[in-house]
Amino acid sequence: MNCAIIGSTKIAEVHAEQLIKSGVKEITFISRSIKKRKKIISNIRKKVSKRILFTHSNLKILKKNTYKFVCICSKTEVHDKHLMEVLKLKSIIIVEKPIISLLKFKNKYINFLTKIYKKNKKIVVCYPYLFLAKSFKKFSSPIQKINKINFEFQTGGNATFKKICINLMPHALSFFHIFLNKEFLKKKIIINNSQVKKSLWQTSFKTGEIIINLIFKENYQKKTSLKLTINNLLLIRKTKKNKGKFINFIHNYKTKKNRIIKNPMAEFYKDLTRNTNNQKYFRNNRNITFDIMKKNNFFLN
Repeated sequence: MNCAIIGSTKIAEVHAEQLIKSGVKEITFISRSIKKRKKIISNIRKKVSKRILFTHSNLKILKKNTYKFVCICSKTEVHDKHLMEVLKLKSIIIVEKPIISLLKFKNKYINFLTKIYKKNKKIVVCYPYLFLAKSFKKFSSPIQKINKINFEFQTGGNATFKKICINLMPHALSFFHIFLNKEFLKKKIIINNSQVKKSLWQTSFKTGEIIINLIFKENYQKKTSLKLTINNLLLIRKTKKNKGKFINFIHNYKTKKNRIIKNPMAEFYKDLTRNTNNQKYFRNNRNITFDIMKKNNFFLN
């Protein structure tokens, strides 16, 4: 089984590792920079013990070779360009969220998405927080009624101002799609206030009887962290390294107890690989993507 990964970003390394764990034996990295292509291959070789055939090239390779998966991990601003390059392929197309830039397309995003999904039925956007939400939901039980939620999410990225919202909102929206209920993305929301700074984007809104505060921060010097407060219960997602492997767990601030959880990115790929021939799986992902983009666009305007 083989794949091509477009992009030489840090997230491209993450996808490569999970694709290898999913059974991929050959990976071609596609990028304009030969130096970056060689660097990412060197980085991954240090992390994986399996024998994997690594090659690298430019976009022209997609017209010569056939791949089981093509994964788009380039900068969000060029996702649309790369989607157009792969639409006619028979590969399964994996796209790192968000699928395209809302700042670039604005309200025209619907037309573009409708166009690409019409031409290719096997596009799937990566939403690992669909799976992370299930772990938080189990650990927060049994809360009878949720009145208020704080979702504080910080990453080591370098996005600024509105780009922070575009980058991190899909995580929050996909999380609440599972944590609250699958009608969340369809529900009307009322925004109370919002604040946009260079390294901070936050908003407070009401959906039904629940008040939700979203706090997004990006700082390349900081590690990724998620703090979720449900009413007065504070849960923190943490990672630690044990014998060279990263362990994911949720820490209950009140009880001081930890619960080890599965890696949400690994869960995404596990779900994908068992549904490669399931058209309903791809339709559901498409519908979630349209709903997330619609809500994200609402928050930006």
